[in-house]
Amino acid sequence: MLDNQGNEITLKIGGYLIKGWDAISIDSQIDTPAENWSFKLFQVNGEALPKEIAGAKDIQVFYNKELILTSIADKVAEAVSRDGYGLEISGRDLAGQLIDCSVPIFSGRQLTLEALLSQFVLAGDLGSQIHDVRIQNNAWLKNKVSVEPGEALWDAIAKAAAVTGQHVWLEPDGTLVVGDPFAQPYMVQTPLRLIKPLNNNNNVLNLSYVNDVSSVFSEIKILGQDAKGSHVLSSITSETQYTFNRLKIVSLGDVETKAEADAALKKIKKDNDLQAYSLDATVSGWTVDGKVWTPGWHLNLETNALSNATAKWAVYGRTLTLSRNEGKTTKLRMKRQGDWAQPLTHKEPAPKKTTKRKKAKKDTDIPTGAQP
Repeated sequence: MLDNQGNEITLKIGGYLIKGWDAISIDSQIDTPAENWSFKLFQVNGEALPKEIAGAKDIQVFYNKELILTSIADKVAEAVSRDGYGLEISGRDLAGQLIDCSVPIFSGRQLTLEALLSQFVLAGDLGSQIHDVRIQNNAWLKNKVSVEPGEALWDAIAKAAAVTGQHVWLEPDGTLVVGDPFAQPYMVQTPLRLIKPLNNNNNVLNLSYVNDVSSVFSEIKILGQDAKGSHVLSSITSETQYTFNRLKIVSLGDVETKAEADAALKKIKKDNDLQAYSLDATVSGWTVDGKVWTPGWHLNLETNALSNATAKWAVYGRTLTLSRNEGKTTKLRMKRQGDWAQPLTHKEPAPKKTTKRKKAKKDTDIPTGAQP
C-alpha cells in the first residue's frame, strides 16, 4: 500500500520485503525505552507465510529508501476465516532486548559505562544486533555504578550513563547513543499552524494542551550535610501560577558543596517544569521539511484555538501511523524548549586525609581513625 503522498512503506524480515500494509504504528519517545511498533494487513486471498517470517527475526522498516526502524520481531500473528487472511507483525525497538536480558554477572560488581558497553553489549550476546555505540561526552567515563546479578542490561547502562551526566537512546539504525538528545536539535523550518477560521494554511489536524502545576513550587531549598549537621546549601524562588507560596525542601545527603547543590536545584526545577507543560499535536503525513519526524527536534507552533499553545516546543516523542481511513499521520508529544535536564554527574567525594600518629612506648602502633 502507498501512503497518501504516494510513498512506499516496506518491512524487511527473513529476507522478504512485505508491502501493502493496512495499518502501521511506529512509536519513538526520548524518555521511554523499547517503544512499540506494529504492522497489520488483511487479504481476501492470503497465502501462508514462509517459515523465514517468524518471531525473533531481524526487521528493518523503510519509508521509500530511508531506514526508519531497526528491530527484532517479538510476535508474528496470523488468522484466517472465510472472509480472508490477516497478518500482524509487532515488536519493540532494540532497547527491548537490553531490557529483557540480564548483565552476565553472578556477583555484585562495580562497573563503568565503558565496561558495560564494550564487554557486555558490543562483545556480548547482543553484539550481532547492536553494532555501534556513540558517546558524546567522555569526561566522566571512569565513574562506576553497582550492578547486581539479574539486573537488566538497559537498567545498568542507563544508570552508568546517568552518573556521567548523560541520557541513553537508540537511533533508527540501531546505534546506541549516550549523550544529550537536545544538544544540537534540528529546528523545523515549517511552522505548525492551527488558525481559525480553518484554511489551507493549517497543517495541524488537532491539538491538546495540558498545564499541570502540581509539581511546581515557588521556593525550593536544598539541604546538605556535613560534620556540623544539615544546612541550606542552595535555594531558588520563582513566580508561579499560585497565589500563595509553595515551599519544597529537599534533603540530599551526598551533596557537600554549593556548586553541587546548585546543580541539583537546577535539575529539580527543570524536571518540575518539564511535567507542568505538555502539548500533543497530530499532523498529516510522516515528514516535514523532507525529513521523517524525529524526537529531539525543535519547532514553533502558532494557534488561536488554544490560549497557551503558541510557543516554542521540543519534540519528545512521535508516533507514525497509517490506516485505510485516515492515511498517514504523525502524533507529536511535545514539551517546552529548555525544560530538559541531563542527569546529574556523580562525583566521587575526595578521599579523607589521614595523619599518622607517633608510635607509643614499646613500639606499639596506635590505630588511626582511617578505615582500609
